[in-house]
Amino acid sequence: MMTFDVIVAGTGPAGLMTAERTAKYGLKTLVLEKRQSVTNSLMGELVTDKALNFLRVRPDSEYIGNKFSSIVGESLDTGSKIVVDRTLLGNSYLFDEDKCQELMRDRALSDGAEFRYNSRVKSVVKENDSVVGVKYNQAEEERASLTVGADGSFSRVSETAGFIHPKWLLSYGYRFKLTNCKGIDPSTAYFYVGEDVGLGYLWLYPRSETETNLGIGRVPSSKSKWQALPPMKEVLKKYMKTHPETKDAKIAAVNGGVVPCAGIIPRFTDAGVALCGNSAGQVSSIVGGGVTTCFHAGQVLARHAKRMVDSNDFSKHSVRLYEKEYRKSKLASNITNTGKGMWAVSKYAMFNDPIEAAEIVLGQLDAKTLNELIQGHASVGTFMTLMTDFLPMVAKIGVGYLRAIAVSGL
Repeated sequence: MMTFDVIVAGTGPAGLMTAERTAKYGLKTLVLEKRQSVTNSLMGELVTDKALNFLRVRPDSEYIGNKFSSIVGESLDTGSKIVVDRTLLGNSYLFDEDKCQELMRDRALSDGAEFRYNSRVKSVVKENDSVVGVKYNQAEEERASLTVGADGSFSRVSETAGFIHPKWLLSYGYRFKLTNCKGIDPSTAYFYVGEDVGLGYLWLYPRSETETNLGIGRVPSSKSKWQALPPMKEVLKKYMKTHPETKDAKIAAVNGGVVPCAGIIPRFTDAGVALCGNSAGQVSSIVGGGVTTCFHAGQVLARHAKRMVDSNDFSKHSVRLYEKEYRKSKLASNITNTGKGMWAVSKYAMFNDPIEAAEIVLGQLDAKTLNELIQGHASVGTFMTLMTDFLPMVAKIGVGYLRAIAVSGL
């Protein structure tokens, strides 16, 4: 007899959404979190209407910290920039991540879920080739019909259940929450590239004229290039000192996290166990993609958990129905495509200068074309424009990419 229907390891957006929905379905749910609270983990903040719909919150609610009318991409080294306004962007919001995490927790609690903090999962428990629960902390153990690994990029559930990552590319993030800023434009979100940033970007998400979130995300293209870069914390402090809006700002909070970028892993279900969110690679490397895709994955998994409990079937075949449905979704397709793109970019950066490529894009590409390429719905006309008006740019970047492919053997 199992103690719980579902054990969820981790309280990121995927774990919280899974727990919220399984509890709503009446499943006996236990959530284990290694940190002291749900708000101690870093959750993506820049989102679109889709994330709000998954979370079921209104744009004018307390869970939305700000709404942006434009996004600016800029070089810290040369000042080259590109502006994507709302006509191309659609609606972009800044989550109040703490309130959103507390909302999902409280919903789960109100429907009977149990949360245990300072509870670090060590391994899954297996019987007869099926996962039947987890061991956590020193010698504690709990049993469940379904174990959900939503415990991040370095998932213990994934590793001890036997899932593999033949291709794993990680983005390391670090973020300051700043107060006492001066004269920040709260209607615009900023992304910066530069030599100090490396393969990734620095972001500035204003919450008001006096408060902003300043962060950096960086992907290692090679060990030597990674070690040659200044520490991410120092890059953020340098930005603060060299910009009048943040020169006298106070650091109110510091957080960090690790996000997979190479796409969905080859297999993320087995008898009695399923992965969700970062642990399964269900994260898009495009801005705001991680939160939306994690919410989506959690809802799909919870619906299948309800089916499994109703049928009392937690076999490999039964759990895999969640994976099959998920892989057929449009969001899963987007993750796969952006994952391939990020893998290609990381290989390009091993043998070329990605900052030079970014400078070319910022200096020569228009916002409409860039937005179409990022969103993955560029028309034939867009590609024809690229091959005519921007042929030198395409050729310069393309030669470098071909060299990377040749040298890396992909």
